[in-house]
Amino acid sequence: MMTPVHPRILMITLSNIGDAILTTPVMEALHARMPEARIDLVSDVRSSALFTSCPYIDRIFVRDKRSGWAGYMQLIRLLRKTRYDILVDLRTDFLPYLLRAKQVFKKHSNASTMHLHSAEKHLAAVQALVGNLQPPATLWASAQDHALVADLFPLLGHGRWLAIGPGANFAGKVWPVERYAAVANALAAEISGVVLLGSQAETALAQRFSALAQLPVLVACGRLTLPQSFALLQKCDGYLGNDSGLGHMAAAAGLATLTLFGPGSPVRYLPWSQRAHFIQDAQQDILGIDVETVIARLRGLLAEIAVNAQVEPDHQSLSLKVAQRS
Repeated sequence: MMTPVHPRILMITLSNIGDAILTTPVMEALHARMPEARIDLVSDVRSSALFTSCPYIDRIFVRDKRSGWAGYMQLIRLLRKTRYDILVDLRTDFLPYLLRAKQVFKKHSNASTMHLHSAEKHLAAVQALVGNLQPPATLWASAQDHALVADLFPLLGHGRWLAIGPGANFAGKVWPVERYAAVANALAAEISGVVLLGSQAETALAQRFSALAQLPVLVACGRLTLPQSFALLQKCDGYLGNDSGLGHMAAAAGLATLTLFGPGSPVRYLPWSQRAHFIQDAQQDILGIDVETVIARLRGLLAEIAVNAQVEPDHQSLSLKVAQRS
């Protein structure tokens, strides 16, 4: 009896966290159409952590920009050891021509795709393979990741917790942390507390928020890996934040999200989810978004969440003294 041949697929994903997450619908669609395929992935150092727990990824090849051209050529030589049946390049224009693949599929950036959401553009690149499938963005966390989060944040799972991402990759995308605190305080009767997520760079914002908050605050900034942050988001009930990778992670976790946009296009970069919402000032100025507007939108989302979950907020937890506040 002949051993069945499983198709080999190589997918080249993107570097920034949010952008990389928006390529996961392509991964999901390919896996749905070809569940027997062995899929390899090329990603960057930081974003590669997003995919380590994906059950159908075979190998992850990391492109480290710090290694320069020498490292890039070494990566190419490594990739050329395998002849792929399908190569999906969502990032570069020339790399497919240096590798060995029977079929190559690339994203197209032109006037006809400018109106598309980024996830739609990625899926259009492989439409010949997956048809009209449009899966949601998806992420994964290991059992160890979930166990660590449960150990570090035992209060989650009791009451209703709002996740907030107060940072972003440049100042023009960052809504003032004082305004985030004002929103949380206004909703103190409707939520049990706030979970702050972000990198080590956001710890100063978290400290400022905690000093202003009038309700329990759990600070995860700089304490978790990306999969652990995803596991943490899965234990929350809603998400509020700037236009950053965390909003995409929250959407992948199944949360209703409210993203505050400064510059940038929500049409193209809103989290890929039926439960994703946004606010953007007419001048695309993050400072033009007022506290009252955010409170009203978020209050509506919280009411919708309560109806869907058919539970009432745990008001007893409002009086908890949270050890992780600082």
